[in-house]
Amino acid sequence: MSIQGNVTSIITNLFTRVNLENVLVALIVVVLGFLVGYALRLLVYRGSMRLMPAYIANAVSKTLYYVIVSLAVIVALGALGIDLTGFIIAGGILGIILGFALQSTVANFVSGLFLYWERPFKPGDLVEVEGVVGRVLEVSVLSTTIIGLDGVVVRVPNDKVFTSMIRNFIRNPIRRIEFVIGIAYREDAEKAYNVIRNVLEEHPLVLVNPPPETFVSELGDSSVNITVRAWVPSQEYLNVRRELLWSIKKALTGAGIEIPFPQHDVWFRSPLEVRLSK
Repeated sequence: MSIQGNVTSIITNLFTRVNLENVLVALIVVVLGFLVGYALRLLVYRGSMRLMPAYIANAVSKTLYYVIVSLAVIVALGALGIDLTGFIIAGGILGIILGFALQSTVANFVSGLFLYWERPFKPGDLVEVEGVVGRVLEVSVLSTTIIGLDGVVVRVPNDKVFTSMIRNFIRNPIRRIEFVIGIAYREDAEKAYNVIRNVLEEHPLVLVNPPPETFVSELGDSSVNITVRAWVPSQEYLNVRRELLWSIKKALTGAGIEIPFPQHDVWFRSPLEVRLSK
């Protein structure tokens, strides 16, 4: 028998088994499936809004809706007398294929849920993730979008974000600035202390508590290195750091304190002969 004959035979047998009662039952099942799915979708969405962001609640409610509708369609096909064995086998094979194909997608989705519950950052925070430093623009179901300090927008998959070290620069309301300033050995370190402290005290965004610190941290090859530490509001960290460096440089120069450049003494094993050309 030809393929066309087999298809015709299957269709004929299908219609001979289908009657009005089966059709009505199938229609009722499909309609109820759509209604129940829609009602549960609304309930789950409204309930999930209190526990998770809108985009995740929407994804969960839609997934539940499509699952219920799909089950209703399968039951309706069974009510019509259609043999679902082939569909079940095909669905199982398709599920395995999709499982491998969507493995990373599922991992990103689950990681997105954990990121929301843990909340290591929120949109607007200045963070470092996977070597990218910038402000968080959006945390979606599958990825996190960050705009770097150079203006480049970077999309990082949520599973990478969840398993990486995250540095949130503004999670704490205050942050410590630290830099090292070198002065020449012949300069008075106590005088340099006073100049630096005056600059720190005059800046309006340097906190009094915790107090700033100024101390000699190293006797370098070419300079006495003074470490300066000060606490400032996290949101103004970059601006205050730039302003303090420039103000301290001007103040030290104005006080006549030298900030030396690296110097090296060169010694020769044997004396050099110097000849003057005529």
